[in-house]
Amino acid sequence: MKQILNLVLALTLFAGCTQQDEFIVKGQIDNAETEKIYLYRMDLSQDVLLDSATIKRDGSFKMEQPGLHEPTFFKLSLSPKRFITLLGDTTEVIEVIGQEAKFSTNYSVRNSLGSKHVQMLQEKITQLRQAVDSLMAVYNHLSAEEQVRQMEAISGELTDLIANYKTEVGSFIMDHPRSFASYYALFLTLSDETMVMNIMDKEDQIYFSTIATSLNLLYPESPRVRQLYDLVLQAKAEERKARLMDIINNADGSGAPDLSVPDIHGKEISLSSLKGKVVLLSFSASWDNASVREDQKLKPIYQKYKNRGFEIYQVGLERSKVLWENALLQNEIPWISVSDLNYTESRAARTYNIQKLPANYLISREGEIIGKDLFGARLEEKLKEVL
Repeated sequence: MKQILNLVLALTLFAGCTQQDEFIVKGQIDNAETEKIYLYRMDLSQDVLLDSATIKRDGSFKMEQPGLHEPTFFKLSLSPKRFITLLGDTTEVIEVIGQEAKFSTNYSVRNSLGSKHVQMLQEKITQLRQAVDSLMAVYNHLSAEEQVRQMEAISGELTDLIANYKTEVGSFIMDHPRSFASYYALFLTLSDETMVMNIMDKEDQIYFSTIATSLNLLYPESPRVRQLYDLVLQAKAEERKARLMDIINNADGSGAPDLSVPDIHGKEISLSSLKGKVVLLSFSASWDNASVREDQKLKPIYQKYKNRGFEIYQVGLERSKVLWENALLQNEIPWISVSDLNYTESRAARTYNIQKLPANYLISREGEIIGKDLFGARLEEKLKEVL
C-alpha cells in the first residue's frame, strides 16, 4: 500500500511539473473556421514562427509551447496585416476571444495581465495616431498662405496631443516599472514610424532609465533588457559628449573639461593641477610629422614664456611606450607630456573631439578656454595679450 501511495504521489508531482512547463495560447475566433492562425515569437531582429493551427468549425484553436523563462512578446496572426500582440509570462494560458473581420482591433484577452496592458497601450497609440494624422491632413489641404497662418495653432494642437499622451503613458510606466508592457510603451511610434518617447528628451529619458534599471535587476540576460540598458547608456554618453562639445566649441570663456593622464613614468597628471597658469593643451603624436615640426616651433615660445606663468600639457596619441619615450628624449621635449597609449582611441582626444593633428586649446589661469588651434605667431600674439 505504501508503494502504491508513493507511486500516486510521484505521478501527481510529475503531472504538475509537466503542466507548469507549458505555455498555452488558445481562444475563439468567430467566422474564421478552417482558417489558419499563426503564433510568432517577436525577437529583436525578426518574428520567429513557433506554431500554427487550423481554427475549428466552432471557432476554437489551441497552441502549446514550452514554458517561458522570461516575459516574451508574441504575434498572433491570421494574416500579415491582421494580428495582435501578446505578452506572455512563464506558464500562462492566454485566451483570446475575437472575430475574424476585426481581429486586430476588436478582441479580448483573458488570463494575461501583460497582454491586457499591451492592448490598452495599443489603443492609446492608435488614438494618438488618428488624431495626429487628422491634423496633418487638415494642414496639408490648406493653401500655402493658410498654412503659414494656421501653422502656430496646428503646431500647438499637436504639441498638446503628444504631451497628454506622454503624461498618461508615462504614469503607466512609472506605476509598472517591472513590466515588459512598460518596455513596449517606450517604443511605440506614430504613423510615420517616429517614436513618441524620445530618449534624448530629459523628461522622457527618466522613463527609459527607470525601466532599464528595474528590468535589468530582474532579467539581466534578456536581449531586450540588454538592448534597452545599452540604449540608455549610449544616450547618456551622447548627452555628456554634447555638453562637452558645447563647452569646447562655443564662445571663449567656457570651462575646459578636466583630464587626468599618466606621464612616461606612469604618474597621473591632471590638467586642473595647472590652474593658475596659462596652459596650452596640445594634442600631438611622435609618429606624425606635422606634430614633430610644430613641437620644434613651440620650443622657443615655451622657453620665452615658461617663467611668466605659461605651461604646456601635451597629450600624445601614442601606442608604444618605448617609441614615445625615445621620441621625448630625441626631440628634447621640455614640457609636460602624457599619454594613455590608446593611440587614436585616446580618451582625452575623444573628450576634446580631436579630428586632426596637431591641435590645441589655450586655457586661462582660471581654467577657461580662450583660444583654439593657435600656432606660431598667432599663439605668441595671444600669449603676449594674456600674460
